[in-house]
Amino acid sequence: MVNTYFRNKLIFTGTPETLTALVAKLETTDKDPINFNKIIPLNDDRSDMEEKWGISADPEELDWVLYHNQTILEYSFDTEGAIPLPIFKKLAETYPEYAMKVNYASDDYGEDCGIYESPEGSSELEAKEPDDPFVFGCEIWDRDPDEEMQERMINAYEE
Repeated sequence: MVNTYFRNKLIFTGTPETLTALVAKLETTDKDPINFNKIIPLNDDRSDMEEKWGISADPEELDWVLYHNQTILEYSFDTEGAIPLPIFKKLAETYPEYAMKVNYASDDYGEDCGIYESPEGSSELEAKEPDDPFVFGCEIWDRDPDEEMQERMINAYEE
């Protein structure tokens, strides 16, 4: 069985001061970019990860960047099998003073992708569909849509 992976891009907007404070709140003592266990704590044996976080394994390839004069904070990470929707909901509830956006796409480029947004001042996440799911998925995974389409056509021909 092939596992599906999801690329998640969690984006906050604010001021340089407020985003710097948010980075400090979300990081671990080991300076990992974000600690899901600080957002929603798990049991000591972590057996409740899927129930509480919506994923069955820790996120991978965690990275973060402040850009556009430090007014945008973006976390990027991969998860196996699903997105950590309970984590995203809890962040929107905990930090309504930030506008928050989540772009996500599975590694099949165009299937299982979407956007969640929580405007500044709101603690609710609103689901949205991308205009072109295939192009959106390719962009999330840093793939050229034309190259990916050619590769799919070649693979279909070889089958």
